[in-house]
Parts: sequence; structure tokens; C-alpha cells
Amino acid sequence: MKPIVRIAPSPTGFLHVGTARVALYNWLFAKKEGGKFILRIEDTDIKRSTAEMTDLIIESLKWLGLEWDEELYFQSKRFHIYKKYAEELLRDGICYPCYCTHNELESRKGIAIAQKKAWKYDRKCLNLSDEDKKGLARMPRALRFFVPEGKIEFDDKLHGKLEKDCSDIEDFVILKSDGTPTYNFACVIDDHEFKITHIIRGEDHISNTFKQILLYQKFGWEPPIFTHLPLILGSDRSKLSKRHGAISVLDYREQGILPEALINFLALLGWSAGEDREILSKDELIDSFSLERLSKTPAVFDYQKLEWMNGEYINKLSDEELLKRISKIGFGSRELNFDREYILKVVAILKERMRKLTDFWELGAYFFKEPKEYDKEGIEKHFKYPETQKRLLLLETRFSGLKDFNLETIEKAIRTTAEEFGIKAALIIHPMRLALTGRTVGPSLFHIVEILGKERVVKRLNKAIKFLR
Repeated sequence: MKPIVRIAPSPTGFLHVGTARVALYNWLFAKKEGGKFILRIEDTDIKRSTAEMTDLIIESLKWLGLEWDEELYFQSKRFHIYKKYAEELLRDGICYPCYCTHNELESRKGIAIAQKKAWKYDRKCLNLSDEDKKGLARMPRALRFFVPEGKIEFDDKLHGKLEKDCSDIEDFVILKSDGTPTYNFACVIDDHEFKITHIIRGEDHISNTFKQILLYQKFGWEPPIFTHLPLILGSDRSKLSKRHGAISVLDYREQGILPEALINFLALLGWSAGEDREILSKDELIDSFSLERLSKTPAVFDYQKLEWMNGEYINKLSDEELLKRISKIGFGSRELNFDREYILKVVAILKERMRKLTDFWELGAYFFKEPKEYDKEGIEKHFKYPETQKRLLLLETRFSGLKDFNLETIEKAIRTTAEEFGIKAALIIHPMRLALTGRTVGPSLFHIVEILGKERVVKRLNKAIKFLR
């Protein structure tokens, strides 16, 4: 049987890296085994679920290239199905009505805690008399699943056999008093009806799995094969959070991360392709993926490694494609009124230094806008010699007189000037870089000069000479 897997995000928040990794593993597994990947929106929390978040989740998955195989399913459109199954359990005596209000439950829980007792639902409503039931008939009621005695166990693909004593599980609600299903109940119904064969999700769901296994057993259904993934940790090995970079997937897009780089990075957070390979295309990931190569050890989210990997992907792109990608996120909210060929030259010279698409403006703003000031440390280091003004003045004169302004004539002018002053070329190159870019580091100066062109170079040298006076 070919596998059918699913990703079931809740539209109460953005799609974050943890959920994105779960989606990716499910997608890779389905593609590798020739199965199906289903997207189900778990929007049973009517108050907190929003259409905006649903749209952003869908946009995130599409940006990552994780397309699903069937129609998009919404749990909010399936309430009548959950009600039917709940009534079946009620009829068979497997669940019972609970009339306890939230305030009543909190009060009884508070008393137990004050007495230093462990709290779980005390089954107050399990054995109500007929008279009590009659008096409560008009009251809102939830339905609680009656947890039997004994142990509950299941085989996890990654962790092996897991078990729990049923005495540690309270009679859990399957249908709330307002008629909405709880997560565990709706999840089981949908996974059964959609014929889900494998469930790959975070290990924070293990406690839910025990409850779900109980439901599968009472319905007489074969449960899926479970694989619970270790959670992703931050650099300090605590649970991944916003301070570690656990932001929305679409925020990474705005930062200039490429989707193929993020996919590659997420795939390696708990899985290995073997042979110490780190840069893998989607096709290579699909070809190599298997559940057997998943790690039991929590992965650490290393943002610097993501940036490095993104830089590797950027460097593989053609100049045309890279410009296209940069254009999609914008030039730092700036319209560049420059010839396309000029911008492509800048792309080519900056590409190897870029780690994110947003680096294009950070690294190369001086190609499009004359620097307003010079780096302070650069001034102290490269503008401190009294002779610097004379050297730049002679260089300005030489550049102004060049008919052909290309790499060869530019380099010759610089080195000839250095020879005339009897100094190393570096004593010309460093102050010149500062004069043209306002910075002390960057790509090859000769290429910078050629791209800027004679008019801009002469103008900026003149400005620096005046500054030195």
C-alpha cells in the first residue's frame, strides 16, 4: 500500500520552522514512496482561527514548494461528521455527558492542588442519577471519553515501543459543550476517513497519541504508523523560540532566504543523507529520504549555518536568475533607476559575498548612491597620511584623461601612480576604496572602478580630495 500522509496546521498562528520541517518530512516521504501528501487545516478553534492565517500558511507551503495532492480540507466544514461519531460512542456507552462548567472544574482543581494532590477529572458526571440528568437536560454538556483500566501502548517508528498506564489519563473531552470537537477526537476521525497510513509529527504529540490510540481501539480501527520527531532546539539547547530565530517561514523569505536553501537546511535538522553531504537539491532529498535515517537526538537550529547554506545556493544561481530573485523582495524599498546591464554587473561582483538576497543593497549601496560619509576607522587608517591627497589628485587627473576606461587601463593607472610616489599599490588602493565606497572592505577595487565608470569615479575622488583638505 502506498503511504498517505498529512500536515495539519492550525490557523491560529504563522507557519513556523518546526511545522515546516514536519511538513517537509511528510512531503519527502510521500514523494519517495509514490504516495500522497494531504493538507488539512485544523480550524476547530473558531475564536482563534482566522482566514488570514490560513492564507499565510498556504502561501508558506507553496513558497517552499510543498504542494499537496488532494483538495484542501477544513475541519470546520466537517462538524456534522464528528457529531455523528461522537453520538455513536455515546450510544455505545463509551463516552458520557459532562455538565461541569469551566469555573467548577477550576475550583475543584484548585482544591486538589491546595491539598497537594494530583488532579485529573474526578468523574463527577459519570454516574449521575436519572433525576440529576433530568434536571440538567437543558444545560450545555460536553462529551467525555471513558478511559478504561490497564495500559496503552504503541510502536513508534523512531522511539520503539511506548506505553502509559491508563490511570494517568483522565476522561478527556471529545466534544465541547458548544458542539466543537477537540483536537484528539477530530484528528482521529479525519485520519481514519482520509486513510492516513503514517503520521510524522513532533514528539510533543506523544501524550496525545495515547488518547488517540484509545479512540482507534474503541472504534475498531487500525491506527496509522507513528513517527514522533525530536523537537528543534535553539543555540543554547533550550526549546526553539523567536529569540533563536524561530520566526514565520515567510519572514525568512523577507530576509532574503531562498526556499530551496531553507528546504535543504530544514531537511538536515534531524535527518542525514549520509556521506556527510550537506548541499542537496529537492530531487536528491527525495531520492535519499527514509524514516530509518531520522535521528533521535534533538537538532540545534544554527542560523549562521542557514545563512552559509543560503550563500551557497545564491552562488549557484545565474546572474539573471539572482537579479530576478532580488527584484522579488525589492531593493530595500528603493527603486533603482539604472540600466539593467549595469545592475547585472553589480550582481555578478557581489554574488560570492552574499549570504542573503537582502545583502545586495547592504553590500553594494555605493554602486547606486554616492556615500554620504566615510568609515571612521578607515579615515584614521587610510586618510591619515598627508601625501594621500596628492596621490588621489594625481590619480583623478590620470583617470580623467583615459579614453578607454577598462580593467587594464584602470589597473595600470593605479600602479603607475604608486610607482611615481615610490610606494606599494596598497597605499593607493585602500584610500581609493574608502573614497569611492565609504568602506574599507569589498570586492576587487579594479572591478568596482570599472563598474562605477569614469564620471562617477572622478567625481567621488574629487569629493574625497576636498574632504582631505
